Amino acid sequence: RLAVKKEMKPFVYFDKGTMATIGRNKAVVDLPKFSFGGILGWFTWMFVHLMLLVDYRNRMIVFINWVWSYINYDRGTRLIIRRFSPKTYTPETEVEEVD
Repeated sequence: RLAVKKEMKPFVYFDKGTMATIGRNKAVVDLPKFSFGGILGWFTWMFVHLMLLVDYRNRMIVFINWVWSYINYDRGTRLIIRRFSPKTYTPETEVEEVD
C-alpha cells in the first residue's frame, strides 16, 4: 500500500469482551453491553471456546476431554508437587549484641 501510495485506513479496535473461568462451574463474562457469571458464564465460556476451534473433530475431542475431566474431577493431575525440605539459616559471622 505504501509503495503505490494508497491511503491507509485508520486502525479501529472493537472490544468483543472478556471471559475467564474462576472455578468449577463458575466463570465471568464481561461483554460490551452486559456482564454475567456463574454457571451461565461457565457454559458460555465453554460454548465460545468450542466454536472457535477450527475442525469438528477437534471440537469433539476437546468436548469429550472436558466431560471426562469433569466426571473424574482429579485435581492431582493439575498440581506440581515436589519434595520440600526447610532449610535452616546459619549466619556466617558472629553478631555482637548492642546495649
